[in-house]
Amino acid sequence: MNYDLTLWHLFFRIVERGSLTKAAKDLRLDPSVASRRLAALEHQLKVQLINRSTRKLSLTTAGTMAYEQMRPLLNEMDGILSDISNKSLAGKIKITAPVNLGERYVTQWLTLFQHQHPDIIFDLVLSDKCMDLRHEGIDLAIRIGKLPASSLVAKKLGDMVGVLCASPEYLQKHGTPAHPQDLSHHKSIIYSLYQNSHPTRLLFHRDHVTEQVELSGNFYLNNAGAIYQAVCLGAGINAGPAWLFNEDILSGKLVRLLPDWQFPELPVHLVRIKSHYVPSKISALMDWLVLCWKEIEEQV
Repeated sequence: MNYDLTLWHLFFRIVERGSLTKAAKDLRLDPSVASRRLAALEHQLKVQLINRSTRKLSLTTAGTMAYEQMRPLLNEMDGILSDISNKSLAGKIKITAPVNLGERYVTQWLTLFQHQHPDIIFDLVLSDKCMDLRHEGIDLAIRIGKLPASSLVAKKLGDMVGVLCASPEYLQKHGTPAHPQDLSHHKSIIYSLYQNSHPTRLLFHRDHVTEQVELSGNFYLNNAGAIYQAVCLGAGINAGPAWLFNEDILSGKLVRLLPDWQFPELPVHLVRIKSHYVPSKISALMDWLVLCWKEIEEQV
């Protein structure tokens, strides 16, 4: 049976946008045309894919199976056809990254990559939450922290070094900790999206000595940029990524604390959906991001 691949792409877009009207707009189609094309696909398959009886579209059992099984297959086919027909890298890449890492670095990295490969189109989604790559149609994700067990394919970029710091104003008012255990008596700013169950617990290492500290959290934030502002304004002490604070530590705006002690580095990975064929544009971008991350590590 001869299926039109454009019908499948329309179906995927409807699922990912949660709306036939939004999907039609994305694809520059009249909603009535999109509706007829969806009906044509269902007629070919002889099964209903999407329930239209409710105000919000929902997938039928067959629709869920079709999306989960066909989406990765057609992604691979798109990549293969693109590589066959293009001598240079071309096409759309949807990538997600943490908000502040994306603002500070990833946007710049993608822009430089695009200068080298002008036919690449980027769709960058910045979010501190772990998005569902398959459901959101994401080609590549940058993830910070230990990865949970999954069927996703991961490539390690490197490790994110952390620093402990506070503003001079905070230290003048509350004193400077001389030992990790002193932190239990200080105000700590806590990143509330930590994946572990004890976001206020921190392990310090020096030589062969390990100290476990229960931080006294008085300010919980779910965004690294907001944490940066809180630290600069004297709200408390934070153990955060070196790339976020190093510039202000060097300028004297912030003070690095307990520099002789280290706490565990966080792994940083590139993550993608498992597939038999990886388009050249994706593999080239992954290689580029590895090089870019090395520059961060050299700055720490």
